[in-house]
Amino acid sequence: MGRITAGEYAGSYLLLAVEINDSWAFYISEDPRTGKADELKADDFWASDEDAPRLVEEMAVVWAEESHDAALEREIFDIRGEWHKRRRRNSLIRSLFRRPGQRD
Repeated sequence: MGRITAGEYAGSYLLLAVEINDSWAFYISEDPRTGKADELKADDFWASDEDAPRLVEEMAVVWAEESHDAALEREIFDIRGEWHKRRRRNSLIRSLFRRPGQRD
């Protein structure tokens, strides 16, 4: 988690997450605590291992302290919360179609 200080997204937050196939997910959002939710500028895109460092440098990201990372992510993006809901939902769906006595 960090704050973008340069370029098109200056002032927005960046959540950078490693993805599969040698790529990184860039999740970008303005601070939802300071504006109307339906007017927030947000974006997301994926970049290769080769391009990610250059993009982070161009955005001049100032990284949040590790101790504030999880709370800040929850307040700005809540992607981890969404992932948790999806895992629970998938687990429930699997349990509905499981044969009696079958385990995951």
